[in-house]
Amino acid sequence: MVTARRCRLATTGTAILLCLGLVTTGTSIVTAGATTKHAVKVPGVTANKITIGATVPLTGIASAGYSDAAKAANAVFKYINHKGGVFGRKINYVQKDDCYGTPGFGCTGVPNTVTQTKALLALPVFATVGSLGTPTQDSVRSLLRANKVPQLFVNSGSTDWNSPGAYPSLFGWQINYHAEGKIFAQYIKTTYPTANTCFLGQADDFGSDGLAGILAGGIAPSDTQLYTVGGLVVSGGASVGPYVAKFLADKCDVVVLYTIPGATDAVLGAALKIGYSPHWIISNVGSDPVTVDEPFAKAPFPDPEIGAVSFSYLHTTTDTGNPWLAWTTKVLTADQTDFPGFGANSVITGNMANGIGWGVSFVEALKAAGKNFTRASFLNTLTHTTFSQTPSLTPLRYTPGNHQGLNGGFLTVVKSATTLAPINGQVFTTDATNSGPIKPATSLSSGIPSWLK
Repeated sequence: MVTARRCRLATTGTAILLCLGLVTTGTSIVTAGATTKHAVKVPGVTANKITIGATVPLTGIASAGYSDAAKAANAVFKYINHKGGVFGRKINYVQKDDCYGTPGFGCTGVPNTVTQTKALLALPVFATVGSLGTPTQDSVRSLLRANKVPQLFVNSGSTDWNSPGAYPSLFGWQINYHAEGKIFAQYIKTTYPTANTCFLGQADDFGSDGLAGILAGGIAPSDTQLYTVGGLVVSGGASVGPYVAKFLADKCDVVVLYTIPGATDAVLGAALKIGYSPHWIISNVGSDPVTVDEPFAKAPFPDPEIGAVSFSYLHTTTDTGNPWLAWTTKVLTADQTDFPGFGANSVITGNMANGIGWGVSFVEALKAAGKNFTRASFLNTLTHTTFSQTPSLTPLRYTPGNHQGLNGGFLTVVKSATTLAPINGQVFTTDATNSGPIKPATSLSSGIPSWLK
């Protein structure tokens, strides 16, 4: 998965920025400004530190790949802290392991997102940032709202995050599954117009939103199956086998997967056992080549994911024309605690790039909000700012009525066990709510702001 945003600062004088080591020359954030006149006591914020937190699957069924996203965001924060922080404040990022709310598969955390979120509230935190998962984050959004804690950049493409009336402090980040599904449908109709298409998704908003997008795009799967994470864990991945066998029996030429990486592996493994090789189309969430290849790395056959089509809202991590590639490598290399042995020639996974994206987004939003911000003024900055210098393909833009996040990206194909490549480089987008028609993007993100280098 891959996308990002950037922020700008409502300046009070270049001299102040120079003193702080945060020069904004060359940036392109457009913001209404949200700096307050006087310092106000804000939970989680002191004169020299801002504490934020997240519940993430550091162990368990969803930890493969996904655990790297929060770690990569933390690498961004460490890099910024080394440069002096933002307005002199260092970012303290506290990660609580909720195992995706599911015990088993090596879970050593507390598989209860509510319990782990309450532990963050007790610190306290200014906001949660980059917490992962649709079912897990749905379970705590009322708790966070009741405690007036912003729930920012949820690491999931559910449309649930775009509910500003009911949850005014809740914000998504990546393009939603519904829009991604419509882009997949457009590709299927163009590339495989007579294909028999089948669908397998997770039995929550991840699967249902993706299916809704496929249907809205004009593709009606002849067979639709949904798996549960609990069933996947209890069966050791075997629960998806019957679905794959049924797709073979139904002669499905194209199979669309809205699966987490562990489920993607289980599906590909089940297909290998029965000699089934349809055209796979896999949601960004479960397609990262490095993560998916891991169980097959020592197998005496080619990676079964090669040739699969996916989607990305970020530059591919092997694109030498990607202006963020060298910067990302530098940031991850500097964090030998979370990424030991990472160096100039190491592979940047999609999950690492994803964490870099929303990590930078938070830093830019923090900078744009000014030194003397409150929770309310920070959120006002988010909804009145266009972040156009980001790792994402399209600018990050929220409004008071739209908290979804990114709304564009391009189709990719798995080229090897470590690489994705754009199919044709065409970036597609939809309207601000991600519910409109799919069309070529006319506005793309630009390079790295000078203050971040």
